[in-house]
Amino acid sequence: MEMKQISETTLKITISMEDLEERGMELKDFLIPQEKTEEFFYSVMDELELPDNFKNSGMLSFRVTPRKDRLDVFVTKSELENDLNLEDFADMDDIANMSPEDFFKTLEQTMRDKSDSIAQDRLEEAEKAETILEEEEESFSDYVHYVLAFDRLEDALTFSKAVDFDIEASELYKWSDRYYMTILLNVQDKPNFHANVMYARMLEFAKESDKTRAYLQEHGVQLLYTDAAEQLKLVKVD
Repeated sequence: MEMKQISETTLKITISMEDLEERGMELKDFLIPQEKTEEFFYSVMDELELPDNFKNSGMLSFRVTPRKDRLDVFVTKSELENDLNLEDFADMDDIANMSPEDFFKTLEQTMRDKSDSIAQDRLEEAEKAETILEEEEESFSDYVHYVLAFDRLEDALTFSKAVDFDIEASELYKWSDRYYMTILLNVQDKPNFHANVMYARMLEFAKESDKTRAYLQEHGVQLLYTDAAEQLKLVKVD
């Protein structure tokens, strides 16, 4: 595992496939939010030598990005703001009718929500920057990750029924009026051109996505987990 400090508030932890395997984890474990993955993140944090400004920093927010041959975990501090702004109270209920206890509970939650929003913005910015660097690198890997777009659910069904090659994991999202499917391919022991050929075949039934998996996780609605393509294949179409 490797750790890199991207900014004063954000870290990037790179976890190899070997590291995952040693800890009994797989890439597809991170496609479904679960207690197991959260415990894994915190155990990793315990193993690494954190910068001083991250120690005892309060809440931490995580964003997971599957790469071709590893897992990138972006971590940012999510602390309550010290300076209050009247705008922070805009969405609170009528404070005049609150007990002191309810007021402070509501205030704390409002500030935590604001802090979490800031943390998510930091994570998204960090991931975008790292993705640009990733696309500029050329490296062989065992896994390739794609995001496909569909104008209609029927198009996603057609795609799934046409798939006749192995998919390691897949998810289905809806955002706005479109559907999106993430595809994880295992290209281990395959020719170097295999991933490009598979992607070209997928684009016969799908469109290139202008949204990343991280964006869909934050803004979209997840409809199917892990084996979306296989589940859609079972749907009967009249």
